[in-house]
Amino acid sequence: MNIDTLKNLDKDDFLNMLGLETRRNGVDYMVPALALFGLGVVVGTGIGLLVAPKPGKEMREDLAQRIQDAPGAINRIPQRANEAIHRVQDQIADRLQDGKAT
Repeated sequence: MNIDTLKNLDKDDFLNMLGLETRRNGVDYMVPALALFGLGVVVGTGIGLLVAPKPGKEMREDLAQRIQDAPGAINRIPQRANEAIHRVQDQIADRLQDGKAT
């Protein structure tokens, strides 16, 4: 190695020769992470648009209809839960009866 070669070495080259490296800071970790996140968002959006079951206008109308129907569906939840509880109680009673009959 001659003097001209040593003059052209930068800090990272010199540390590499010694088997060392510069300390990384938070930005060194955040930039690649944010870039990968952004790429994931773009790819996910593209795939979502490709496999969407309906065109945009129909999807918006369907969502609007579901939002309008939501209060009625929420009001039916206690009734449906009560019916489910009664079905389970009936099944348990039937199994107990079957157990006593044998």
